Parts: sequence; structure tokens; C-alpha cells
Amino acid sequence: MASVRAWLVITVAAGSSKVTKTGVALTAASLVLATLHQDVPGVWVRSAVPDSAGSSFTVHLNKAAPASTKIAWFVVN
Repeated sequence: MASVRAWLVITVAAGSSKVTKTGVALTAASLVLATLHQDVPGVWVRSAVPDSAGSSFTVHLNKAAPASTKIAWFVVN
């Protein structure tokens, strides 16, 4: 059975289209789920890419955030 951690929040800076979270315990089987934590018209999460070797993941948006934008995330496995 997969283990699920609590939702956490990271912030994409205004003008950026991605943010990297470091210091996250990941395995090759880990799945990172991410979604906007606020309504930002025309902006969505394009991908959440784990890097288990680097203990990090990067969330990519479809375009640069017009303002500081919160992303809710959690890891499965």
C-alpha cells in the first residue's frame, strides 16, 4: 500500500515558470502530485518532475506566474 504524506505548499516567484523543492526524501517509485493552491487564471501546473538522486523535485507551470503563486504538493511512496 502506498504511503501519502500531508499536503505541503511551495511558492513560485512572480515572473518564474518553475520552482524546485530540495531536501525531499524520494525513491525511484515516488510520485509527486502538485496543484495550484490559489486561483490564477490561465496558469496551471504542467508537470512535477522528481529527482530521487538529488532529493528534490521541480514543478513547472505552463507560463510565468504573474504574481507569487502557491503550489500545494505531496509525495506518494
